[in-house]
Amino acid sequence: MVTWLGTDAHGLGHPPDLRLIAPALASWAAALVALAVPPWAAWALAGAMVLVAAVAFLWERPSALLGEAPITAVAATLVCAATVAAVAGLHVHRTVSSAAVAAGDRGGEVEFAAVVTVDPRSRAGMPRPGRAEWVVPARTVWVRVDGEVRASRASVVVLASGADWSGLLPGQEFTARGVFLTAEDEPLTAALVPVRGPPEEIAEPGRLQAFAGGVRGDLREAASSLPQPERGLLPALIVGDTSELREETAEDFRATGMTHLLTVSGANLAVLTGFVLAVARWARAPTWCSVLGGAVMIWLFVLVCRPEPSVVRAAFMGSLGLLALATGRAHAGLGALGVTVVGVLFVAPGLATSFGFALSALATAGILLLVPGWAHAWSARMPLPVAEALAVAVAAHVAVAPVLVLLSGEVSWVAVPANVLAAPVVAVVTVAGSALTALASVWSGAAAVLVHLPGLGVSWLAVVARAGARVPYGALPWRSDVAGALVLATLVAVFLLTRGRLRRVLAAVTVAVLVAGLAVRCVPGGWPPTGWVLVSCDVGQGDALVLSAGGGAAVVFDAGDDPERVDGCLERLGVREVPLLVLSHDHSDHVDGASGVLRHRRVPVALAPAGFEGTAVGRLLAEEGVEVLTAERGQTFEVDTWTLRVLWPRPGYVGTVNDTSVVIRADGTHLSALLTGDIEVPAQGELVRGPDAALLAVTVLNTPHHGSGTQDPAFLAATRARVSVTSVGADNPYGHPAPFTQNILERVALVNARTDRDGDVAVLDDPVRVVSRGPAPDR
Repeated sequence: MVTWLGTDAHGLGHPPDLRLIAPALASWAAALVALAVPPWAAWALAGAMVLVAAVAFLWERPSALLGEAPITAVAATLVCAATVAAVAGLHVHRTVSSAAVAAGDRGGEVEFAAVVTVDPRSRAGMPRPGRAEWVVPARTVWVRVDGEVRASRASVVVLASGADWSGLLPGQEFTARGVFLTAEDEPLTAALVPVRGPPEEIAEPGRLQAFAGGVRGDLREAASSLPQPERGLLPALIVGDTSELREETAEDFRATGMTHLLTVSGANLAVLTGFVLAVARWARAPTWCSVLGGAVMIWLFVLVCRPEPSVVRAAFMGSLGLLALATGRAHAGLGALGVTVVGVLFVAPGLATSFGFALSALATAGILLLVPGWAHAWSARMPLPVAEALAVAVAAHVAVAPVLVLLSGEVSWVAVPANVLAAPVVAVVTVAGSALTALASVWSGAAAVLVHLPGLGVSWLAVVARAGARVPYGALPWRSDVAGALVLATLVAVFLLTRGRLRRVLAAVTVAVLVAGLAVRCVPGGWPPTGWVLVSCDVGQGDALVLSAGGGAAVVFDAGDDPERVDGCLERLGVREVPLLVLSHDHSDHVDGASGVLRHRRVPVALAPAGFEGTAVGRLLAEEGVEVLTAERGQTFEVDTWTLRVLWPRPGYVGTVNDTSVVIRADGTHLSALLTGDIEVPAQGELVRGPDAALLAVTVLNTPHHGSGTQDPAFLAATRARVSVTSVGADNPYGHPAPFTQNILERVALVNARTDRDGDVAVLDDPVRVVSRGPAPDR
């Protein structure tokens, strides 16, 4: 049976072959255990399993009921698991005994040489001085420890800054100097290595890697004529190149369960091999032509898209499928998947801890087990192509759901319809985009014109992801630990194994529980409280305040440093439009979350200090079409019922970045607020003595600089605030809020709220009162 699933589809129409599932699961479990214990323990475990296998095979008589086959199967399973455990122990031993680990134990900066193993990727978040821009996975060649050059072959992760790092290709060797730091919870990674300066003594890349890098670069160039997010999505979908992908786009795909489209999954390779096999069948080519075409496609795909975990799984299984096709046994199915898991773990046991590998293998298993029956049953009520697409989406999502909750802590019900809507377009875009990639390598001009054809399909995917991400309560919260995964896996198994009336009863009970839970979240009396006018969002160690402007609109003052946290706060408040975004100063804990404010919201204007246009966030705002105004003392803005007046900085003021924070007095219908950024003693003193001193008296005070000890008592007293709100992170390393500041606030204000203790804090007017949401559950 050949479908658009390509080599993954061999055996889809035959009864499942479960004989190799036990060796696969045992090998996977053995790898996980071996990676978590010292090497000697892994080898002892391997020896014990071999001994048990030998005893079972040599001395145990076959059962009259079961025969010899179960004994042989048990022995084979134990031998597979033992081999994987022994290999994993060897890998761990090589890592812990390497010169890279010795360099970490020694401390200090050392010189080393390494070979790039994966394309450098940019770090998430806004670039900041002193913060590494690039993550470069590499394998050490030698490390200079105590003046001695020692050979080393250990995996490290290099953290670096500078454009010279971005162009490195897998296989290129370089030298650098850095500090080797212990990599926590990564048994096969010897160290994290922050380095200074550019790479040195860079070797030329191999011809094949240079070819692959050129192909990827040509596709980026062809896609550059597309608007965002299509410009970043097309290379990500076709070759796994996410260098131009925007964070908010990636978040939309994550929220709708479509992340697998951004990191070249095995589905891409399956679609391409399916296309090759379909063309070969249409042309009535001999079997060897089909096999050769599929093999070339697999080789090129792995070379250009890099050996990511899901790609390795698909390539190995695809090769087995082609072998089965060549030998006339094209019904491998789950057997091929079992062999794939065992074979891959033999060579690379570290993939046992890879979520990408687990998701790819589970999705494939779900498709092979569930799709045939579901598609056949559902085709009675809908066209067969629709039934197949729906069955594939549901089967894959059901199979991977227990793993997804470990990553996201939620169960998405939007994922299935989103993937059903995306599936037909993905297949077309994958084939058309791959053809475009080949064309771009030989004729860039034509590729720049034709890129708009797959660009239309990519636009559809972006629309689906964006719409799915905006569905209210599109995901249900779930425990993100092993217990939560096991509970969900149990529920899934019960639904799959039950039949008839029992399944309908269970489904009805589940739906009732989910609807009740959704109703509880939606009924009045939850969050936000009715009549809120100001909310201080709990964004950790940062500031983000929201002034309600009615009708789903709000003024936002600062955005914290985490886009997801500020976006979540605004989502809870129902904010869809931000008529004015105020960014007090260019510190990460106040502005780096700006992309979260922009996500799915119209933000026409931003107000910021002088020179903000040249910052990373300023450039982001310009790219998004947000007009950036320079704050000047005396400016006023009218937004709904609010009058916003800029009190600081004064013209010509020269001070620290904190003391040049924009300070706003906001006057609403029944209350006023003073929004202060991070101003400290010098700026506070000038405000108290300046011409606007009378305007400092307000109802609500946003405590300056997270309640640090750098406060002017006269300034705090001059505010005469009835409510103070201190935006501060729990257990922060700065000691905020300082006891000194807290003592003053307790004498000034009647109510003193803190986001570390109270979570999101809402202030209501007429009469003025404070309501808190409570700290986040993960506190």
